[in-house]
Amino acid sequence: MFVEAKKQREFKVYNERDYNADKKASDYPDWPSQSFHVSHLTGESFKTDGFRPWALSRDLGMIEATGGMVDAHVNRRGRAYSAEEIQHRHFHNIHYQMVYVLEGWMRSEFEGKGEITMKKGSCWLQPPRIKHTVMDFSNDLELLEIIIPANYDTVMVNEPPGGHPKA
Repeated sequence: MFVEAKKQREFKVYNERDYNADKKASDYPDWPSQSFHVSHLTGESFKTDGFRPWALSRDLGMIEATGGMVDAHVNRRGRAYSAEEIQHRHFHNIHYQMVYVLEGWMRSEFEGKGEITMKKGSCWLQPPRIKHTVMDFSNDLELLEIIIPANYDTVMVNEPPGGHPKA
């Protein structure tokens, strides 16, 4: 059985005079230019985005700051969980999606992983196109989501949680 070695973060420290000023930050092509941006929490920060009417979203301004590369937002629940409204298997056509639970809990089902309950402090990576279903959540649920690219497609799947096609 082959086990891939865990990749470690590399930290390198240079003196400015010894550093190649033309060195790219990474090998990723076409990374857009970025601008400095700060987002402060206000009483009007959370709004419905229309996409998920049961959620209130606080846009952190990263879409504009990264030229459309990154979306970062905090979601709160605007109303109680309703399976009929929310429990639909789907996937997102993204490159990267990281979710961190700031408050509360949620239970989701993920393709090939089953049901998992995430609680305050839980963090997960949803790989591109992984089918999943939100099964339940607490009324105080608050999530931080970071998604690349900022504009992406959500595809509804004709399957119940667990992946067996509907009749």
